[in-house]
Amino acid sequence: MTQTPHAPPNTRLWLSVLATTLGGVLEWYDLILYGLFAVTLSHLFFPASTAGFSLLLSLGSFGVAFVARPVGAAWLGSYADRKGRRQGLVLSSALMTVGTGLLAITPVYATIGLAAPLIVVCSRLLQGFAAGGEFGGAATMLAERSPKYRGVYSSLQWSAGGVAVTLASAVAWLVHHAFTEAQILAWAWRLPFALGMVLGPLTAWLRVISDESPEFRVVENHKPLQEVVRYEPLRLLLGMGLVSAGATGSYLNIYMPTLAKTQLHLGDAVSFMGTMVSGVLTIVLPPLFALLGDKVGRRGMMGVMAAAGGVMAWPLFHFLVAFPSGVHLVLVQAFLVTTVYCGYYASVPALFAEIFLPRNRTTAIALSYALGQLVFGGFTPMILSFLVTYFQDKAIPGFYLLGTVMLSLICLVCTRRYAGQSKIGAE
Repeated sequence: MTQTPHAPPNTRLWLSVLATTLGGVLEWYDLILYGLFAVTLSHLFFPASTAGFSLLLSLGSFGVAFVARPVGAAWLGSYADRKGRRQGLVLSSALMTVGTGLLAITPVYATIGLAAPLIVVCSRLLQGFAAGGEFGGAATMLAERSPKYRGVYSSLQWSAGGVAVTLASAVAWLVHHAFTEAQILAWAWRLPFALGMVLGPLTAWLRVISDESPEFRVVENHKPLQEVVRYEPLRLLLGMGLVSAGATGSYLNIYMPTLAKTQLHLGDAVSFMGTMVSGVLTIVLPPLFALLGDKVGRRGMMGVMAAAGGVMAWPLFHFLVAFPSGVHLVLVQAFLVTTVYCGYYASVPALFAEIFLPRNRTTAIALSYALGQLVFGGFTPMILSFLVTYFQDKAIPGFYLLGTVMLSLICLVCTRRYAGQSKIGAE
């Protein structure tokens, strides 16, 4: 195990936390950036007979990354439970860097034809494979730092996501202000993705020199994936359900600039305002809500916040459609992010750590999260784009979010039977 030998304990602790959360920044930065540039990428890599179909292909390739997530979760999660949380995180950050970099340097369809969208899909698959193991490893590493403040530590991963949302939307906003549309289509769209290539090596290096999780133990003949599938299948299903509301809310937030531009007819710069503001909120609020959950009970707090977001989603979208503006866009996104993401989703990793066994925790968390993201997250922008067009109802995303919130609330109640269990096979 590599670490800084003469650093005081607190310094080593925060170095490990920083290294862990930076991986979350890299993961979310890449995913959010792709969503924000979906319209641009649709023209460059997925030309079609109509702009709407071209956009669907672009958003579909965004969702392809989530097909690879369960595979990455199973392989990288099992690797981390056998070899160490830290080693798994080093590998996942290296793979994410390659996936982001591949997209940044790929020639467009007009230059190399069908090879262009194929390479883009490959880059998304690689990024998805890496991200599949990233969340489980990071959530486990952070949650195991302090049982007393498990929620606060594990919520820092969502704050990292907030940094990524803010950074990605700010970079997208700057690109659209600094360059003409022709320049963006020609080359400037690559600049934000190139920035992601810088974050990757820094993250990997910090992880190499950081500490291992204090709860990790080497177990002989350990087969985490087999044990999870055999002994914890119901917990995996509940984990997927817990993820549903937060995953839908997260990628609904990513879809909002596309909705604002294509359906509400707001300008490019205005369309990014809500995402930028919500990014700032997700930096600050998750640890505060998680601390409240550590103090008063996380399940009750999560239930109240998720219910508030779900109930208000439908009327808020109707309001936004009736009165489209940058200010209203910001208010709607800010409310939904505060309730569903910060109030509910921020405490999901801590809840995972309580219902899954330490010896298989990375594998179980990674699989639950990856499968939940596959079903309820990655294809959300494409599904919402299709539903809005098919039903000719611009407010339908609010109804979709309400459905996934209801599923999460049911699963939240059902997790009570597993809380505190620590013996394999205890059901």
